[in-house]
Amino acid sequence: MSGDQGFPDPDMKYRNLAEQAFVGVYVVQDGKFVYANQRMAEIFGYTQDEFVRILGPVDVIFSEDYPHVNEKSKKRLVGEIEKDYYQFRCNKKDKTIIHVEVYGSRILYKGKPAVHGVLNDITQRKMAEEDLKQELQHKKDFITIASHELLTPLQPILGYIDVILTDPEKYGLNEEGKRLLGLMKWSAESEERIVNRMLEYSILNIEPEKIQPLIRIFSLRTVIDVILESNRYRSEAEIDVKIPPELTIESDVDFFFGILSELCSNAVHYSSPPRRIGISYHDDEQYHYVSVKDNGPGMTEEVMQSIFRPFFIGDGFKASRKYGRMGLGLPISKRLAIILGGEIRVSSEIAQGSTVTLVLPKHPSCIPEPFG
Repeated sequence: MSGDQGFPDPDMKYRNLAEQAFVGVYVVQDGKFVYANQRMAEIFGYTQDEFVRILGPVDVIFSEDYPHVNEKSKKRLVGEIEKDYYQFRCNKKDKTIIHVEVYGSRILYKGKPAVHGVLNDITQRKMAEEDLKQELQHKKDFITIASHELLTPLQPILGYIDVILTDPEKYGLNEEGKRLLGLMKWSAESEERIVNRMLEYSILNIEPEKIQPLIRIFSLRTVIDVILESNRYRSEAEIDVKIPPELTIESDVDFFFGILSELCSNAVHYSSPPRRIGISYHDDEQYHYVSVKDNGPGMTEEVMQSIFRPFFIGDGFKASRKYGRMGLGLPISKRLAIILGGEIRVSSEIAQGSTVTLVLPKHPSCIPEPFG
């Protein structure tokens, strides 16, 4: 009920409906509960006789929350607020603190202004939310501690391997020994990359407020050339880059480097021999569009819906899939693109290859605040 319409006599049909409700129903007038259904009394551990016309909001609302709730009630009574919804804490008869939510409105009860409301006990929901919050904190702590514990022994291993490989004759290594040590170094570096990727993903998802983009102007073509040369992608595929050398964009160059590195890596790994990769650019008034197209087998709609899911690997079911991939590259790239105010779009056709496009805003003002 809302507005100034009359509140029905409790002995009429309304009382029967209210008494059968699974939520608390009440009317407050002159600081007292002049009506409360059975459920309302049960929520607070009272009988209806103990509750109605004896208790008021001040008797059941938690002292720290009462001023705020009382102010809202006053505003409803004078018509400043017609309807309202809010949550607060209350005390039961046995002094147990519970959490409730209230939907309140202004009515006329026996010719005088009153507050009518529906109240629900949400204590279990609040406890579940707190449990979830603690679970997320435990997960964050576990991932962080586990990642650091895994990285700690890797650092001296890699250091010792580098020392030995720098002067193998000094340590009596023959060619076979150098080859085996090189394989050990590759495996340790792969493990380091996997652990760093897990740590990066956990930070992006659990502590995104720690991620702050550094906006500056950079050459798009230069960054892409560095990506291709540093990873030797040109030796693995025929790559056609259609981006003017003079083109610059304004964004976070490190984020951009990470995203495009992942898109190029996927294009090379998932393309079909002879591998052909195309990298192109276009824009409109608001956005830059950087696309990476491959000549791979393409993706079904189901796979396209899954590739941004953590730990999803497109060829994960194949025994021949490459070691060291965890399916975190695209999820991380997607989060970075969102932080930059953009997105990643995917289009694909079976047997026709796939195109993945990074969309970035032209103006740094489009970049949102850190999100949670």
